[in-house]
Formats: sequence, C-alpha cells, structure tokens
Amino acid sequence: MKNKKSRYYYKMCKKQFEEMKEFYLGIGYSEKQADKLCSSCFGADIVVDDDIVYSKNWVFRRTMKPRPIPEGGGFFGGKKGARNSYPGGMVLEEARMMSPLPPSMAGGPPVMSAAPMPMAADAFQVTAAVPSFTLENLSAASIPTDEPEWNTAETHNAPEVEEESTLDRPQIIFSANVNTASWSYLRGKIARNKVIDKDFVRIEEIINSYKYKMKPPKDGSLFSVYTEHGKCPWNKDNELLMIGLKGKKAEQDVHQNLAFLVDVSGSMEDNWVIVQMSLAAVMSKLKKGDHMSVISYSDTTTTVVEKMNCGDLGSCVKAILSIDGIGGCTRGSEGLEQAYKYISDNYDKDANNRVFVFTDGDFNFGITSEGGLSDFIYKKRKTGIYLSIVGFGYDNFKDNKMEALAKNGNGNYTFVSNPADITDYLWDKLISNLVTIAKDVKISVEINPLYAKKYRLIGYDARLLTRQEFNDTEKAADGIGSGHNVVALIEFTRGKSQQRYTSRYTGTEIVEHNDEFAFMEIHYKTPEGKDKVMTYSIPVFENTEEGKNMPVISLLAAFGLVVKNSDYKGTADKELLRELLANIEEKKKDSSPYSHINIIKSFAAQS
Repeated sequence: MKNKKSRYYYKMCKKQFEEMKEFYLGIGYSEKQADKLCSSCFGADIVVDDDIVYSKNWVFRRTMKPRPIPEGGGFFGGKKGARNSYPGGMVLEEARMMSPLPPSMAGGPPVMSAAPMPMAADAFQVTAAVPSFTLENLSAASIPTDEPEWNTAETHNAPEVEEESTLDRPQIIFSANVNTASWSYLRGKIARNKVIDKDFVRIEEIINSYKYKMKPPKDGSLFSVYTEHGKCPWNKDNELLMIGLKGKKAEQDVHQNLAFLVDVSGSMEDNWVIVQMSLAAVMSKLKKGDHMSVISYSDTTTTVVEKMNCGDLGSCVKAILSIDGIGGCTRGSEGLEQAYKYISDNYDKDANNRVFVFTDGDFNFGITSEGGLSDFIYKKRKTGIYLSIVGFGYDNFKDNKMEALAKNGNGNYTFVSNPADITDYLWDKLISNLVTIAKDVKISVEINPLYAKKYRLIGYDARLLTRQEFNDTEKAADGIGSGHNVVALIEFTRGKSQQRYTSRYTGTEIVEHNDEFAFMEIHYKTPEGKDKVMTYSIPVFENTEEGKNMPVISLLAAFGLVVKNSDYKGTADKELLRELLANIEEKKKDSSPYSHINIIKSFAAQS
C-alpha cells in the first residue's frame, strides 16, 4: 500500500460518510478495516464537511488540494523547482482540476487567453482580485454533487417487438437476458427525481431483476420451467402468459480465479468512491482457495495486485488502497487484452475463470466502436474465460458498448449507482453472476393458433432471433448463472387465429393440438460447450385466475411500458401503477427505499 501523502481529496457530508462506513461494516469488514477504506479512495483522501447538504447522489468530485504559493510568487518566481502558479496559491494544474469540464475532457490542457501579455516591469503582477483557495474555505458549492448538464451517454435502442398473428408468425424466438443494468439505471434516476431517458429502458431487464417464487429443478435437471397466466391490466381484452426458467444452484465450493479490471481514466473520477465500495463487496465474498488479481487501465495498463490468495479481508483492503486514480484517456481494449492474457496465463481448469470489469464503457483509444468491441470479445469467449461488466456513471456511460461486451463475451452486465445496487447485485447475487450453469441460452415459444389470435413478447427488443440464429450453435447469447431466474411475458388475445398476410405460393393451416396452448424449445450449451435442447409443452388453461407471481410481474411490465412510453402501453399510466401498487402493497411490506415497490411508488407519485 502506498504511504505517500495524497494530493487529492473528496468531500462528503457526515451522514453520507456514516452510510459508507455502515456499508463496509455490513459486508463483513472490521471497524479498523472500514476506517481505512473510509479515509482514502484511489489515492485521494476522504474529507467530511458538515456544510455539504446530504444527497442520494453517490457522485463525488475529486479535487486537487491547493498549495501555498512558492516564495517569490508569480509564474516564474519562487524557489528552485517551484512550478508555475497563479497568485492565491493554486498551481496551473490545480486550476485545470477545478474547471467544470466533462470527465472526458478533464485531462486536457487548460484553456489560456489568446490575448498577448504585457511585458512591462510588472508584467506578471495580477491586479484583479483573485480568491485564495484553501482546504478550509472551499465551500460545498465549489464541489458540485449533482449531475452536470452535459450528456454523452450512449445506448442501443432497438425498435419494439411488434404484435403478430399466430398464423403469420407462429414462433417468437429470443435470447435470454439476465442483465439488470436498465432497472438499476431507472431506480437511481427515480430515487433522485431525475429525467429518465426512455432509450435506456429494457423491459425484460426490469422484470428479470425481481426474484420470483419458482420451484428449483429436480432430478438433476439444469432448469425447471414455470408458467403462469392472468388478465392484462392495460388492455382488458387481452391476457398475459408468464414463462420462467429457474436454474439449479451450483456447488458452493466452486473456486474463483478472477481478474479485476478497473477503469481509472478521467471519465471515471466522479465514480471512484462507489467503484471502491463495489470492489470491496465482491472481494469480501471470496473465500480461501480463490485467487484474484487487480489490473488498472487509463493511458496505460498496470498490474496492481498479482494472483493474491483470497479469504483475508485485511489483504483485500491493502489491494484496494493500492489502486491509484490516474485520469487521462481510456484504453479499454488494451486493458481487456491484458486481463484476458493474465487469466489465460494463470488458467485454472478447476475454477471459474472470469474477467470482472469496472467501467463507464467510455473507450476512446484502441478499439472503440460497438461493432469492433463485439468482434474483439467474441474471439475471447472461446477461451473458457467468462466476463462480468459493472457499469458506472449516468451522463457519460456507454451502455451500448457494455451490453455488447457482455452479450458477446459469455458475460453479464449490471449498473451501479449507489450502495443498494452494490448490495443487491454484487453481494447478494454474486454467486449467480459468477458461476454460469448454461451458455448461449435461446428460447423459442410457438403459440397454438387455435387458442390465440395474436400475441406480443414484452421486451427483449434487441434480443429477437431468426430461426437460423436459433439453430446456429455459434450464435452468441446470454448465459444463465447459478439459481438465476429468467422470465418472459407474452400478451395475447384469445380466439382462433386468422392469417392476416397471405402469400402467392404458400398458406398456413391450423394443426389440431387440442391439449396444448404453446410449445417451448430451449437451446443452450453446457459450461463445457456441449449443445443441448430442452422442450416443454404448455397445456391449455381455461380460466384467468391470477397466479402468485402475476401481480408483481404485471406491475413491473406496466411500469416498463409507461417509462418507455411504449406504443403498446394501452391504458397504462401512473394512475394504473397506483392501482396495481395498492393491490399488492398490503402483502409485500418492504422498508428499503430502493425496492421495486417503493421505487415504482415514488415514480407514480412524481408529477
């Protein structure tokens, strides 16, 4: 661990500092270890300031500590070795650090006036009053804690899945999606009453973020299949069919061989506190026999910790505090290349070999395009090394690149903006995200046109597959982790289907299968790479009595349709959300402000 005196600091209010310490204690660190983690972050000191107003925002601006002006003052005066400085005690670099530039520009050169400087005897004396900045008199207002006005976030917004006739298109085929990034993004925005960008709304990630009541598989099966049906709240003429897969739980003694790849570039500076908390959460769950390394990247890639034995939280604290925040550009593909090489060189055939990336996805050097990164990571998926992406930031995060990396790299992707996200997705569900039980999971649902006129898959807009892709064993798709739930919701209209679109040469006839409402086919690979097929027949159901999961999944789907402003939202609005909430609130008490029910309740109450 580095002992040099820090040149930087973060400021936060006492309440937020106490929440941070409570978080570290809650995930198993001792009082002494928590104090160390609360005193420093990525080479910067953490300072408590009672003048700062409490905020739910966990963005903290790193600031350079002001230095006294060298004896002699001025730009060129002072003692030997003194750097150029402004009067008032701020060196040139410090002035740049205080400028309100976007993170992607913060590492750039300071903007200087083009006007020529006078060359009189007092040429380097500044007559205008310049405030003297010290650590003590920096006000809370000088370190903004709210979101900046600029926005350079990127996502891939696919068109919505359309409603289909069961005769025109009898099959709906899609790849599994176990990511939760969209839900985490939404709940962070809603908790802070911020504007939601509907392009970042993926309804399947909202409904898959909830833990439903589904029975685990029996008799050594990899999955259990669960179905449920009920009325459609936003379209009274339609009904809903819930389809769920429940993965088996993996053995608890699976060893981990992990490379933590940490983005320490300039665009990540505001998020380093929450990144450090995320690293601490994952490391605290690792046990004796597990191994980890820590690699950081910005302008260059640096191995911070090499193949450390886990199970000792004191060593984890030292590893975390050895990471320096560097700033500068983001050579993400170079960092990924080195992390994969490191795991390859230290591959353990008896362990889960995985690269864990902590980034905002703002790759601006090397391979930078979404397509280029997809091709790059697709080649890595055949190495037997898995990938986990943890995304940070709001107004500069590249959602499209992180999702593409996870989708094509045998991976998963979540988004973190506060301690609740870390607890939910990096601590409570860590084993589900670490241990993959099935790769490239693709699902086909064929609905019997005897019983449904038309139907629509809700969500999975960017996950639709053709029949050729479904049967192509090399087509990349998401995996399913230990104990994972994967659910899909289909809205349908009862009745005998009619073919709406005819062809000159072909027609479709209804085949009699009176006992079957729909037929499922699931294609996947085992972790060892063997291709498998699983089928399941969904029997005809006559009534629309609600199952135990239908109230919650209906609420989550309606919420997704509203925040996305979907063309298929029907009568779904905030009033409907309040009605659905009232139906289930009595049964589901949850004090957490970040729970599904309380977040949707907060959204429905906003004007």
